[in-house]
Formats: sequence, C-alpha cells, structure tokens
Amino acid sequence: MPRCLLILLLAVTPRLFAQQIISGTIRDRQNGQAVTAARITTRSSVTYSDLQGRFKLPVRDHDSLFTVQATFYQPEIVRITGAAAYTVELSLQEQNLEEITVSALRSENKLLTTAGAVSLLAAPQISRNSPVALEPSLNQIPGVLMHTGSFNTNRITIRGIGSRSPYGTSKIKAYLDEIPLTSGDGETTLEDLSLLAISQIEVVRGPVSGSYGSGLGGAILLKSSPGTEHLKVKGNFLTASFGTNKTGLSLSGNRRRSSHLLVSDRLHSNGYRDNNRYDRLNLFSWNRFESEKAVFNLLFDLVDLKAFIPSSLDYETYLTSPTRAAASWAAVKGFEDSRKIRGAVTWKQQWNHQVTTSSTGVLASHRNLELRPFNLLQEQALTASGRISARYQSHTLKINSGLELFSETYHWETFSDGKAQNENLLSDNLEKRIYGNLFVQGNWNPVQQLNLESSVNLNLTRYDYSDRFLTDGNASGRRNFEPVVSPRVGISYLTGKKNALFMLVSHGFSAPTLEETLLPDGQVNPEIQPETGWNFETGARGKTFANRLFYDLSLFRMAVKNLLVARRTGEDAYVGVNAGKTSHAGLEFALRYLPPPGRWSTTWLVNGTLARFRFKEFTEMGNNYAGNQLTGVPSVVLHAGVETRTPSGFEGNLHLRFTGRMPLNDANSVFSDAYSLTTLNAGKSFRLKSVGLRVNGGVNNLFNQKYASMFLINAPAFGNAPPRYYYPGLPRNYFVALAIEFTGS
Repeated sequence: MPRCLLILLLAVTPRLFAQQIISGTIRDRQNGQAVTAARITTRSSVTYSDLQGRFKLPVRDHDSLFTVQATFYQPEIVRITGAAAYTVELSLQEQNLEEITVSALRSENKLLTTAGAVSLLAAPQISRNSPVALEPSLNQIPGVLMHTGSFNTNRITIRGIGSRSPYGTSKIKAYLDEIPLTSGDGETTLEDLSLLAISQIEVVRGPVSGSYGSGLGGAILLKSSPGTEHLKVKGNFLTASFGTNKTGLSLSGNRRRSSHLLVSDRLHSNGYRDNNRYDRLNLFSWNRFESEKAVFNLLFDLVDLKAFIPSSLDYETYLTSPTRAAASWAAVKGFEDSRKIRGAVTWKQQWNHQVTTSSTGVLASHRNLELRPFNLLQEQALTASGRISARYQSHTLKINSGLELFSETYHWETFSDGKAQNENLLSDNLEKRIYGNLFVQGNWNPVQQLNLESSVNLNLTRYDYSDRFLTDGNASGRRNFEPVVSPRVGISYLTGKKNALFMLVSHGFSAPTLEETLLPDGQVNPEIQPETGWNFETGARGKTFANRLFYDLSLFRMAVKNLLVARRTGEDAYVGVNAGKTSHAGLEFALRYLPPPGRWSTTWLVNGTLARFRFKEFTEMGNNYAGNQLTGVPSVVLHAGVETRTPSGFEGNLHLRFTGRMPLNDANSVFSDAYSLTTLNAGKSFRLKSVGLRVNGGVNNLFNQKYASMFLINAPAFGNAPPRYYYPGLPRNYFVALAIEFTGS
C-alpha cells in the first residue's frame, strides 16, 4: 500500500506544479512599433519586454490572466487561452477630465465640474521641468509667477497677490498632504522641499478663504509620493552648472495593509554669484496604515540648510558685474542657517457609506540664525495645529464641515557684532499667534449636468506680543482682530460629456504679517486690518477637436480693499498700513493639443496670463498713485512648449516663456525689461528586468538672455548709493541627471 501511494504521488506531483512558457510581442496599437520595458505579470511571475517588444513568461495552472503595463499606455489584461504566442496592442493613455480628481476646497471633485481655476501638475511633469526647483513648474501655470533670487530667496504671486512681499511668499496658503506649510503670520516657504517626495502639485487660483482661511491669493496643495505596489529603491544623481550637485535615495513599498515612503536628499551649489553657497539636507518619511474602514498616516519632514545671501544689486552693477554680491552682504558674509522639523498624524474613519470623519495633528519647530549687515537675527518658532472635520455624502449631496486651530510661539532676538551673546543683545521679542477657522462646505448635483458649490468660513485671529528687552521701555501689547466671514458660491454646468462652464463669487482675506503688526518702535499697531477682496470669475474647460485639444479659460476681476503695504517712515524704518484699494482683472488660458497618434507622441502647449492690475486708491507720503500699475507683477506672461516621447523610452521637451516688463516702484518710474527664456530637456529610459535606468539632461536659458529673476520692489536708496532692485538671473546653464531604480517582485 505505501508503495502504491508513493507511485501515485510521483505521478500527480508534476501536474500540481506544472508550468508552461508563453511568449509574445507588445506593440503600439496605432503605429505597430514595439513597446519596450513593458511589465508583464501574473499572480506568480513577472517579466519585461525587450527592445523588440518580445517577452517570455512562465505561467502555472492557476494563472488565468496576465497584465501588461507600460509608461504612457493604458494597461491591458489578457486571458491565457493556451496559445503559445500572444500579440498585445497598447493604446496611449490620454488625460480624461471626467476622471481627474482634485482636492481643491477640501472636497474631492472632478476637475471638469469644479467651479474655479484649478491647475494640476503630476510627478512626470515636475521632474521634466527641473530636478531641483519648483520654479519652472509653477511658472507654467497661468496666473502664477515665482520669482527666484537664489535657492533660498523666492517670492510667489498669484493674480498679483503677494507682490508686495519684499523677500518671501505671503498671502498664499500651502499644504503638504493636508499638513499646513504656511506659518502663523502668513509666510510660506516651498523652495526647501525635496522634489523626490512630491507626486502632485495642485494650485487653486483666487480667494480660497471659504475653505482655508487667510490667503487672498489662493492655495498650493502638494501631495507626497505614494508607496509603490512592490518594493522600490531609487537613487538620484545630478550635476549642474555653478558647482551644483544633488544626491538622493528613496525607498517605497506596500506590505499587506500598509504603504511606506522614505526619502533622503542632499543638494549643494557654489552659486552663480559671490557669497552664494548653498547646502541643504532633506529627510522625509510617509507611512500609511489601513484597516477595512480606517486610514492612519504618519508624516515626518526635516529640512536642514545653510545658505549664504548675495542680496540685490543696483542697475549698473547688475548690467556689468552680475556675479557680484551686494557690497554690505559680501563684507559680513551674510547667511541664514535654518532647521525645520515637522511631524504630523492623520486619521480618517469611514463610519458608513455616507459619513466619514478626519482628524489631523501637527507639531513643527523652526530654528534660524541669520547674519545681516546691520545685525544678527536669531529666531525660534514652535507650532501646533489641528483639524477635525466630518463629511456626509449621498448620491447628489456632499457636505463637509470642520474646525482648524493654529497656535505658534515665535521668539526672535537681534544682536550686534554678529555674535549671539547677552552683551550684544539689541532686542528680545516673543509673539504668540492664534487663529481658528470654522468652515462649512456643500456640493449639490440636482441633475447630472449641474454642480452647485458653496462654502463659508469664520476666522478668528489674535496676536500677543511681549517685549522682553525692557531697557528702552515696554512695548508689549495684544491685538484681537475682528472676526472675518468669507463666503464662496460657484456653479458649473456640463455642456457635453467633455465640456463645462463655470461661474463663481468668492471672498478672501489676508491677515497682516509680523512686520505689519508692529510699529517702528516695536509696539503693536492698533490700526492695522486684514486686507480683503471679492472675486468674480467665469470660465470654461473641456476637450474638443476629436478630444485632441484640451482648453481651460478663466476670466476674473477681483477688488481688494485695505491693501497692506509697507510705508517708509525713515531711512530704514517701515510701518504696515492699510493704504488703499487695488483692482485685479485678467484672462488666464491654457491649451494643450495632442495630435493623432504616430510613431512619436507629441504634445503642444500654450498658456498665459493677460492682466490689468491697478491701484484704485493709494496715497503714500503725500503721493497719489491711483491708476498706476501694481508693483512687481507683469501684465503679460506667455508660455509655449512642445513635449515628445517615444515608446522606446526617449522623451524631449522645448519650452519658451515670455515675461513682460513690470514696475519696480509704486510711482511706476522704474520698470524691469521684458525677457524670454528657453529651456531644452531630453531623456531616455531603459529597463532590464527589475532594474530601471533613466538619463536626462537639459539646457536652461538656451540663448543666454540677460534678465533679472527677482526684484526688491520699492528699493530704498541710502545716502548717495543707487537703489538695489535687481537679482540677476542665471546665464545659460546645464544639468545632467541619472536615476537608477530597483523593483522587487
């Protein structure tokens, strides 16, 4: 009997573990070209197509299907029929507006039916534009302008809002995975984030106070890179002009009900100018844990940088010696030494098919030491914020309501002689900023073609200021701002399956920054008020010409009152005042055309902004500037580009951006020169089984245009020295990047 069982077992075993080898070819459905590096998988096996699109794959008896995936193509699922050879045709993947989901206004909606101006950039677009900076990507979005003086000196404006910020970005909110990146006084810093951690950029243009509180210009919403299905290890290496190099390592993967991402990134540059060295370290960790009805996220982010500051130049020096640093900053070797640490926890619970709750807690710290020609600034900030919300969703109705609280303790000291010692102490200040946003949002679809949106936000803001340097008197004080109510109402209507019209009315506000809340003697400014504005907007988006032409148009007019400006009261003394009213009107457009498929897939892009930004009421030091063009923003920005890729993994893109001239002072007596910048990038991807390789490079400012990349608006003139308005832009420069990717099974 045992002998019989053994014989039977030996006979059955080969059938239990039997496998066969299937083979085939992967081709482009339109042109018949071979598709290389396509991933072919079953439940038990994985392989990749070669340069001729051919593959061989072992399959077992329990495998009934195999899946084919390739970059830029729609995935295909093929049934295993017993044939020895298969020919699989793939179709290029097109962007479906009906399927694209945006998270603007804290409510996930289809882009096509969203009432408002929203732009979306995915990871491939970001990486093609620049491996080290957000500026090229953001400047391809209509209505958005990012000025860049150096890696650590940037200013973002949206529809002219934020143009009066002298050195950084204000009046624009920013979030990373629902984690606030904007400080308590409204300052936003995006330039120190690692691009390896970002998978998507979403920009909402115009007032978003109904959902996000303070932020008249709009909101920039960043999403981190998700964990991949299989373990993936990716190394990134870059070398570029001016002694710039970057190394990065990322690990991602899924395990059962969890996803993980870890990024380490180091960037160094000697800089184009004197006193322009830059070193930055980024560490980023994202972890997601899921159960059947709950999602738990943990996020950690560290930024450690030291950047020397060349500052701005006068016009003559900018023309003749653009590599020089400002003499006063070069003399002291001015710099900033900064460290930011941010940790966050989010929890989302689905109670039933209609009700979901979400909670977020964030703790962040920021330390900065900045050596300036006139003193040494030492800053420390500790921020705690949280948000709870509840969402109800039915077939036709979505309601989202919640509360956001933000508390920041900000301590800053100034010292003489460049040393942080008690005997050199010039000032010692402590400010506590507290604000809360109570919001309610609703989306109603009474019929399939019609979407109605509404939201309202109640904001409360308080500043407590303590003067801890009492040898010259006590300037301590408190400021409670009046509650601000910001509503928003929008409507969108589908004129077909792929086209829609929208209209909206929205209110927004921006709270004063730290400098604007204090008088020159350090006391709390009792008169300062938030600037507010009403925005009226209409637009259309969709696809036409056999779904080959995507268009997005927005026509807007915004009226701002209680404009926050820095009024000069002495040689180097300023005070924030509500000086007047401004009018912001313009047309934003974006066109993207994808020709009929051929051997090469080519996309043509054209977008831009035509604007009229004017002072309506503005008097400063007895001068009436009503009717003048708004300082620091151009009236015309145009962008055109062509992007091409092949199934073999080659891609290239050529972009041209024109920026019109802009006034550099409120009197409109000094203007910048208009300029055009051309960039050329190309890359090639390879794959051998589980190893992927990508090589790309590019030329920025291809025609070596002389231009100013940032300006110090209303730059003062001290003594006989001319005003320093200009940050020189980079001449023609190059980069080469290499990415190596290992994918586990």
